Amino acid sequence: MSAALDDAGFMVALLDIVIPPNGDVPGAGGLGLSPAVAEGLRGDPLLGPMVGPALESLRTATLAESGEGLAGMQPDGRLALVQEHASANPVLMMGLLRHLCPAYYALPQVLSAIGEEPRPPFPLGYEVEETDAGLLAILRKRATAPD
Repeated sequence: MSAALDDAGFMVALLDIVIPPNGDVPGAGGLGLSPAVAEGLRGDPLLGPMVGPALESLRTATLAESGEGLAGMQPDGRLALVQEHASANPVLMMGLLRHLCPAYYALPQVLSAIGEEPRPPFPLGYEVEETDAGLLAILRKRATAPD
């Protein structure tokens, strides 16, 4: 899809721009999320084909600015270049965030840093209604009925 997705240094730097560190809240780049984001984009039939070329264009532009790519650029220049590419191709951020946010906000250290319990939200805090055995029987009957 895109060599940018396989460039770990590029992805780590980019993810830290998308969700930067803020006090006790860690940035996304240093949390090892780039493989999950890359896998998500590769498997996304809608956003993946649009985000891949945009990422590659951004990566190429960063390499033209600095031989070390995005990670080797000054913070202000790095941010400006990403904003420029995101403005030219809005689906870039949409695709990244679609796969980054669920991975980021599932991490215990992120949940703790934002004041949440580092646990899945279910079942604590949610009341689970009793299952109606009669409805379940109807579904089972439909599942075994011949077409």
